Amino acid sequence: MELAIEGSREFAVEVDRALKIERVAFAAKVRAARAVLGLSQSEFGAAIGLTHKSVHRIERGEVDPKIRSIAKIEQFWAHQGICFEHLRGGGFRLVVESRVLARG
Repeated sequence: MELAIEGSREFAVEVDRALKIERVAFAAKVRAARAVLGLSQSEFGAAIGLTHKSVHRIERGEVDPKIRSIAKIEQFWAHQGICFEHLRGGGFRLVVESRVLARG
């Protein structure tokens, strides 16, 4: 029984670690996409229905955004011509369509 409990703790620690990495990666994606688009946190928040404070907290990795918020953000990126490629072993690559670059 003790072995099962120890295994459960190790699993929980691994899950927590994976979730933290995902939260930090998503925060970096939000910051990067917003910078490419030249939007303030307030402008970005208004476009997706979040407050400036919520965007700030997401970008700092302080919160786990709701699935609905993640979906809205990803739809906004797609509409704006921005997407992210997931790299093997972790990490991501920002992909910006030429039409986005032509705006600047």
